[in-house]
Amino acid sequence: MIHWMCTTCGYYLQAADPPNRCPSCNQMCTFNNVTCYRPECGGESNIDQLLVGAIMGTLTHTKSSQPKPATAYTPVEPIPIPGIFTGLNDRQRQLMRNLGHFENYEQNAVICNEGEESRKLYVVEEGQVAVQSELGRGMRIPIIILSEGQTFGWSVLVQPHKLAATVTAASKTKVLAIEGKALLPLMEADSALGLTIMGNIAGIIASRLRKLEQELVGLGSSGIADVKLVLV
Repeated sequence: MIHWMCTTCGYYLQAADPPNRCPSCNQMCTFNNVTCYRPECGGESNIDQLLVGAIMGTLTHTKSSQPKPATAYTPVEPIPIPGIFTGLNDRQRQLMRNLGHFENYEQNAVICNEGEESRKLYVVEEGQVAVQSELGRGMRIPIIILSEGQTFGWSVLVQPHKLAATVTAASKTKVLAIEGKALLPLMEADSALGLTIMGNIAGIIASRLRKLEQELVGLGSSGIADVKLVLV
Protein backbone atom coordinates (compact mmCIF):
# COMPACT_ATOMS: atom_id res chain seq x y z
CA MET A 1 0.00 0.00 0.00
CA ILE A 2 1.03 3.60 -0.64
CA HIS A 3 1.28 6.14 2.20
CA TRP A 4 -0.78 9.31 1.61
CA MET A 5 -1.04 12.58 3.54
CA CYS A 6 -3.65 15.32 3.13
CA THR A 7 -2.01 18.65 2.31
CA THR A 8 -4.87 20.55 3.94
CA CYS A 9 -5.13 18.97 7.39
CA GLY A 10 -2.35 16.36 7.56
CA TYR A 11 -4.61 13.31 7.69
CA TYR A 12 -2.65 10.12 6.98
CA LEU A 13 -3.78 6.84 5.45
CA GLN A 14 -2.54 3.84 3.53
CA ALA A 15 -4.34 2.92 0.30
CA ALA A 16 -3.66 2.02 -3.32
CA ASP A 17 -5.17 5.39 -4.32
CA PRO A 18 -6.09 8.42 -2.19
CA PRO A 19 -9.75 9.43 -1.70
CA ASN A 20 -11.18 12.42 -3.52
CA ARG A 21 -12.48 13.87 -0.26
CA CYS A 22 -10.44 13.81 2.95
CA PRO A 23 -12.13 11.72 5.68
CA SER A 24 -10.78 14.08 8.35
CA CYS A 25 -11.38 17.66 7.12
CA ASN A 26 -14.09 16.62 4.63
CA GLN A 27 -12.55 18.79 1.92
CA MET A 28 -11.72 18.01 -1.69
CA CYS A 29 -8.00 17.88 -0.90
CA THR A 30 -4.76 17.01 -2.60
CA PHE A 31 -3.09 13.96 -1.09
CA ASN A 32 0.68 13.75 -1.38
CA ASN A 33 2.46 10.42 -1.63
CA VAL A 34 4.75 10.25 1.43
CA THR A 35 5.97 6.70 0.83
CA CYS A 36 9.68 6.20 1.47
CA TYR A 37 11.60 5.36 -1.70
CA ARG A 38 15.01 5.95 -0.09
CA PRO A 39 17.13 3.43 1.85
CA GLU A 40 17.71 5.99 4.63
CA CYS A 41 14.17 5.68 5.93
CA GLY A 42 13.64 1.98 5.53
CA GLY A 43 12.02 1.41 2.16
CA GLU A 44 8.47 1.48 0.87
CA SER A 45 6.88 -0.05 3.98
CA ASN A 46 7.63 3.19 5.80
CA ILE A 47 6.94 6.91 5.40
CA ASP A 48 9.48 9.47 4.18
CA GLN A 49 10.15 11.89 7.04
CA LEU A 50 11.48 14.52 4.63
CA LEU A 51 8.17 14.63 2.78
CA VAL A 52 6.15 14.59 6.00
CA GLY A 53 8.24 17.46 7.36
CA ALA A 54 7.67 19.47 4.20
CA ILE A 55 3.90 19.03 4.47
CA MET A 56 3.99 19.93 8.17
CA GLY A 57 5.60 23.22 7.18
CA THR A 58 2.70 24.09 4.89
CA LEU A 59 0.16 23.10 7.55
CA THR A 60 1.55 25.03 10.49
CA HIS A 61 3.32 28.07 9.06
CA THR A 62 2.04 31.11 7.17
CA LYS A 63 4.15 31.43 4.06
CA SER A 64 6.15 34.59 3.61
CA SER A 65 6.17 36.44 0.32
CA GLN A 66 9.97 36.38 0.47
CA PRO A 67 11.57 33.37 -1.19
CA LYS A 68 13.29 30.97 1.22
CA PRO A 69 16.69 29.49 0.53
CA ALA A 70 16.82 25.86 -0.48
CA THR A 71 17.82 23.45 2.27
CA ALA A 72 20.65 21.08 1.49
CA TYR A 73 19.99 17.46 2.36
CA THR A 74 22.79 15.20 3.48
CA PRO A 75 21.80 11.52 3.56
CA VAL A 76 22.11 9.99 7.01
CA GLU A 77 22.92 6.43 7.89
CA PRO A 78 19.81 4.71 9.25
CA ILE A 79 20.03 3.33 12.77
CA PRO A 80 18.67 -0.23 13.03
CA ILE A 81 15.62 -0.39 15.28
CA PRO A 82 16.09 -3.17 17.83
CA GLY A 83 13.20 -5.37 18.86
CA ILE A 84 12.39 -5.38 22.55
CA PHE A 85 13.42 -9.07 22.66
CA THR A 86 16.82 -8.49 21.01
CA GLY A 87 19.62 -9.99 23.11
CA LEU A 88 17.32 -12.04 25.35
CA ASN A 89 17.74 -15.79 25.61
CA ASP A 90 14.89 -18.19 24.87
CA ARG A 91 13.88 -18.47 28.53
CA GLN A 92 13.73 -14.70 28.98
CA ARG A 93 11.77 -14.23 25.75
CA GLN A 94 9.22 -16.81 26.86
CA LEU A 95 8.92 -15.24 30.31
CA MET A 96 8.05 -11.92 28.71
CA ARG A 97 5.63 -13.41 26.23
CA ASN A 98 3.88 -15.31 29.03
CA LEU A 99 3.10 -11.97 30.68
CA GLY A 100 1.25 -10.67 27.60
CA HIS A 101 -1.99 -11.26 25.78
CA PHE A 102 -2.94 -10.74 22.17
CA GLU A 103 -5.10 -7.83 20.99
CA ASN A 104 -6.52 -7.49 17.48
CA TYR A 105 -7.33 -4.20 15.73
CA GLU A 106 -9.00 -3.34 12.46
CA GLN A 107 -7.41 -0.82 10.10
CA ASN A 108 -7.56 2.79 11.40
CA ALA A 109 -8.49 1.67 14.93
CA VAL A 110 -6.82 3.69 17.70
CA ILE A 111 -4.65 1.50 19.92
CA CYS A 112 -3.52 4.20 22.36
CA ASN A 113 -3.87 7.98 22.59
CA GLU A 114 -1.33 10.72 23.15
CA GLY A 115 -1.43 12.11 26.68
CA GLU A 116 -2.88 8.97 28.25
CA GLU A 117 -1.11 7.06 31.00
CA SER A 118 1.09 4.35 29.47
CA ARG A 119 -0.01 1.02 30.92
CA LYS A 120 1.17 -1.55 28.36
CA LEU A 121 4.21 -2.38 26.29
CA TYR A 122 3.17 -3.48 22.79
CA VAL A 123 4.94 -5.70 20.28
CA VAL A 124 3.58 -5.86 16.71
CA GLU A 125 2.87 -9.50 15.84
CA GLU A 126 1.09 -9.01 12.51
CA GLY A 127 0.33 -5.98 10.34
CA GLN A 128 1.56 -2.41 10.82
CA VAL A 129 0.85 0.50 13.15
CA ALA A 130 1.30 4.24 12.59
CA VAL A 131 2.81 6.39 15.34
CA GLN A 132 1.27 9.85 14.95
CA SER A 133 1.74 13.21 16.66
CA GLU A 134 -1.29 15.28 17.65
CA LEU A 135 -1.04 18.86 16.32
CA GLY A 136 -4.37 20.09 17.65
CA ARG A 137 -7.66 20.72 15.86
CA GLY A 138 -7.91 16.96 15.31
CA MET A 139 -4.79 16.81 13.10
CA ARG A 140 -2.34 13.92 13.37
CA ILE A 141 1.04 13.83 11.64
CA PRO A 142 2.56 10.38 10.97
CA ILE A 143 6.00 9.95 12.53
CA ILE A 144 6.88 6.32 11.84
CA ILE A 145 5.34 3.05 10.68
CA LEU A 146 6.12 0.02 12.84
CA SER A 147 5.98 -3.55 11.53
CA GLU A 148 6.24 -7.08 12.89
CA GLY A 149 8.61 -7.39 15.86
CA GLN A 150 8.79 -3.65 16.57
CA THR A 151 7.71 -2.06 19.83
CA PHE A 152 5.65 0.90 21.02
CA GLY A 153 4.25 2.03 24.36
CA TRP A 154 7.63 1.62 26.06
CA SER A 155 6.99 4.81 28.04
CA VAL A 156 5.34 2.36 30.47
CA LEU A 157 8.93 1.78 31.67
CA VAL A 158 10.04 5.44 31.69
CA GLN A 159 8.85 8.32 33.86
CA PRO A 160 6.41 10.08 33.71
CA HIS A 161 4.68 7.10 32.03
CA LYS A 162 2.70 9.30 29.61
CA LEU A 163 2.18 8.45 25.94
CA ALA A 164 3.72 11.13 23.71
CA ALA A 165 1.96 10.01 20.52
CA THR A 166 -1.19 8.34 19.23
CA VAL A 167 -0.82 4.89 17.67
CA THR A 168 -3.33 3.56 15.14
CA ALA A 169 -3.56 0.35 13.17
CA ALA A 170 -2.30 1.06 9.63
CA SER A 171 -3.70 -2.31 8.55
CA LYS A 172 -5.48 -5.19 10.23
CA THR A 173 -3.11 -5.70 13.15
CA LYS A 174 -2.35 -8.13 15.95
CA VAL A 175 -0.22 -7.00 18.89
CA LEU A 176 1.20 -8.63 22.00
CA ALA A 177 0.27 -6.39 24.94
CA ILE A 178 2.33 -6.74 28.15
CA GLU A 179 1.07 -4.96 31.26
CA GLY A 180 3.70 -2.71 32.80
CA LYS A 181 2.71 -3.71 36.33
CA ALA A 182 3.65 -7.29 35.45
CA LEU A 183 6.77 -6.48 33.43
CA LEU A 184 8.49 -4.22 35.98
CA PRO A 185 8.71 -6.90 38.73
CA LEU A 186 10.19 -9.33 36.18
CA MET A 187 12.85 -6.78 35.20
CA GLU A 188 13.67 -6.19 38.87
CA ALA A 189 13.94 -9.93 39.58
CA ASP A 190 16.13 -10.60 36.53
CA SER A 191 18.62 -7.73 36.33
CA ALA A 192 20.23 -9.05 33.12
CA LEU A 193 16.83 -9.11 31.41
CA GLY A 194 16.02 -5.64 32.69
CA LEU A 195 19.34 -4.20 31.52
CA THR A 196 18.90 -5.72 28.05
CA ILE A 197 15.39 -4.33 27.69
CA MET A 198 16.46 -0.82 28.73
CA GLY A 199 19.38 -1.03 26.29
CA ASN A 200 16.94 -1.91 23.50
CA ILE A 201 14.76 1.05 24.47
CA ALA A 202 17.81 3.32 24.21
CA GLY A 203 18.33 2.00 20.67
CA ILE A 204 14.70 2.75 19.81
CA ILE A 205 15.11 6.30 21.12
CA ALA A 206 18.23 6.78 18.99
CA SER A 207 16.33 5.66 15.90
CA ARG A 208 13.41 8.01 16.64
CA LEU A 209 15.84 10.90 17.09
CA ARG A 210 17.34 10.16 13.68
CA LYS A 211 13.88 10.20 12.11
CA LEU A 212 13.13 13.48 13.86
CA GLU A 213 16.31 14.89 12.34
CA GLN A 214 15.03 13.98 8.88
CA GLU A 215 11.66 15.62 9.59
CA LEU A 216 13.45 18.80 10.65
CA VAL A 217 15.30 18.73 7.33
CA GLY A 218 11.91 18.41 5.62
CA LEU A 219 10.65 21.42 7.54
CA GLY A 220 13.75 23.19 6.26
CA SER A 221 13.44 26.95 6.21
CA SER A 222 9.72 27.08 6.94
CA GLY A 223 10.49 28.99 10.14
CA ILE A 224 8.88 26.54 12.53
CA ALA A 225 10.59 26.51 15.91
CA ASP A 226 8.06 24.57 17.97
CA VAL A 227 8.69 20.97 16.96
CA LYS A 228 7.74 18.26 19.42
CA LEU A 229 9.96 15.25 19.98
CA VAL A 230 7.86 12.14 19.68
CA LEU A 231 9.05 9.27 21.80
CA VAL A 232 6.36 6.66 22.37
